[in-house]
Amino acid sequence: MAYRCQLAHGQRSAAHAQVKGQRGFTLLEMLAALAVLAVCSSVLVAAFGHSARALQQAQRSDQLSLTARSLMAEANVGRLQAGVTEGRWSGVTWRLNVSALPAGNAALSVWRLDLALSDGSRQAHYSTLQVRSAGSGAVP
Repeated sequence: MAYRCQLAHGQRSAAHAQVKGQRGFTLLEMLAALAVLAVCSSVLVAAFGHSARALQQAQRSDQLSLTARSLMAEANVGRLQAGVTEGRWSGVTWRLNVSALPAGNAALSVWRLDLALSDGSRQAHYSTLQVRSAGSGAVP
């Protein structure tokens, strides 16, 4: 029994020596780790801010191009008449300038459509040509 106590006491002192040899982090090491963490997190926050602004710009550009497609589709359906048309659609101000171009063939007419759009901070310009037959309802 005495041997057991000595063995248990010997094991305890060996375990105590191992714990005594291990050290925790110093205050300086903790501060350095926190500084590195702060720098990394500030870089990530800046990156997220830039990506959010880029996403917002892409959404505005998409809104302008979708509005332009809708307006050009309306122009394809209706009668073309030389002149300027303006309006607002879904918060976008637009201006459509339709002009007849000289055509060598009397059976066909060529039209130029210039569309300018603005949502306040962004502007976009689109242009297209349309060829119509004389009976398609185009009015020079």
